[in-house]
Amino acid sequence: MSLKDKPVTPLLGPSGQKLSYQRLDSLDQLPVKGRVEHTGYIQSVSYSAPHVAPTLTAVVVDRLGAVSARRGTVPHVRLAFMGQKSVPGIKPGVKVEYSGMVAPVEQVPTIFNPRYVIVPEARG
Repeated sequence: MSLKDKPVTPLLGPSGQKLSYQRLDSLDQLPVKGRVEHTGYIQSVSYSAPHVAPTLTAVVVDRLGAVSARRGTVPHVRLAFMGQKSVPGIKPGVKVEYSGMVAPVEQVPTIFNPRYVIVPEARG
């Protein structure tokens, strides 16, 4: 049996109901709170200090732009991978499809421990 033959199990909430996510076409549509899914690009990655609990943080934007673009002027979301010193495939420039619960943390939209898939780039 291959992975293609296995049934997909829907994500279920505490009461057994299927979780629904708001699909975003752009981070301009990002709600203050709620479940979202989106495809974007990792703009930057940062790591926690050695004396605190490990956390890898990635900033995601709709499209990669000029290096001079400031985060405050471009819609972005922060993905925080708690307990992780590194996350396979998460590095600047990578296209990623992710989903999770967004909430404002220090006035920055943040998703803790998101589900993610690295999206391969088409080679032309």
